[in-house]
Amino acid sequence: MSLTLSIWIGIYQMQVNSELSRLYFLDDSFERTTGNTTLDGLINGFATILVLGCVSFVMLAFVLYDFRRVVKAWLTLSCMLILFGVSGQTLHDLFTQILDQNDENQYILTVALTVIPTTIYGVLGIYAFFANGSLALHQFFVISNCSLIAVFYLRAFPRYTTWFVLWMVLFWDLFAVLAPMGPLKKVQEKASDYSNNILKFLMFAAEDKRETAGIDAAEDSSENLNDERKLRKDVKQLIELYSKKEAQDDEFLRKIRQRRTAINPDSALTETSPVHTEPSDVQIQLKSKNSDEEHSDDDESDTTESSTTTSSSDVTTSEVSTAEEVAPEEWNELMEQQEKHAEFDQRYVPVTAADALNDGETVRLGFGDFVFYSLLIGQTATGGSVLAVACSALGILFGLVATLTVFSSGESTTPALPLPVICGTFCYFISKFVVDQVYG
Repeated sequence: MSLTLSIWIGIYQMQVNSELSRLYFLDDSFERTTGNTTLDGLINGFATILVLGCVSFVMLAFVLYDFRRVVKAWLTLSCMLILFGVSGQTLHDLFTQILDQNDENQYILTVALTVIPTTIYGVLGIYAFFANGSLALHQFFVISNCSLIAVFYLRAFPRYTTWFVLWMVLFWDLFAVLAPMGPLKKVQEKASDYSNNILKFLMFAAEDKRETAGIDAAEDSSENLNDERKLRKDVKQLIELYSKKEAQDDEFLRKIRQRRTAINPDSALTETSPVHTEPSDVQIQLKSKNSDEEHSDDDESDTTESSTTTSSSDVTTSEVSTAEEVAPEEWNELMEQQEKHAEFDQRYVPVTAADALNDGETVRLGFGDFVFYSLLIGQTATGGSVLAVACSALGILFGLVATLTVFSSGESTTPALPLPVICGTFCYFISKFVVDQVYG
């Protein structure tokens, strides 16, 4: 919001571009008008939301019919247009006001100061959106791009059109997110068909609490576990890791046989011994180190843990052996092997957009939310009251916090526009009314 105000006030002095308005909207400042300012704004707002809806449903059709290349091309071109087109136009408008365009040298300097920073901005943006740029870099470009788009709308919308657009988009957002046939609702159902990287073009991620979204959270820390319980837990994880591997993996089976032979030569698997991915009656027997701890731990201190699943072949205790029979160097090797497999699984299992959206640990907001927050704060600035603008910004933040904490659910997507826009608008008009009464 601060960046939007800086561009809107500092570069454009909150002036609407009459050429853009005349092309697309009705207004009484030129001949295209109904004669009523309110009706003009209502028609403009409705037409804007209609265009937004049409674009959303066209995109939805591409998603539903698996035009993945078209979707990716659309998002890529949109991103490039903002990175190089809108940003370049903004910089050009800035330097044309600072430098005298009638002077040839200053005109050349204007071109240079426009092209060079725009190129740098665009290249860094490509790295943030298309490569594995840092989260902070991606956040910066999301904020700056959304501010640029908001300022473009502020310059295009006639005086009162912005208010109608803001209030109409609330109903559209509710429909798009919550309705069974809403475009955003339907797109989420197809999110599993796309990589999580596509979210970089659509959403702002507040914080990555883990490297890969969609992977189950790590188990509770074992710092508070005593040695015996920790040993039992590690053995169980190791056997579960073995049981989940594919039986066709000859190399993996060979390693299992080697390790079991080293642990207990009498119970080693033969080359023809079947190994199933879900062993039954896997028993890991641990000897007690302290009989008093045995009684205090109740069931958790039992020396036998079993996993009962249906399988055509049993892997018995003679094949797994006990933890204390493993030599220290062999145990370390097994643990290293477990960590390598865990890292491999996390690194090579493809993470989809659905996994990222359903991880429940990262707060995400759509780009449109930032655009309309900025649009609201820019429109309030045209009222001329600094206090009213500050109150509106606080209202937006309050509405956003309430949305994310009180009304959000980890099981479903929550519309993030209605409450912030309502609170921001309410705070603006109340504070503006008070200021006008006191100083009017």
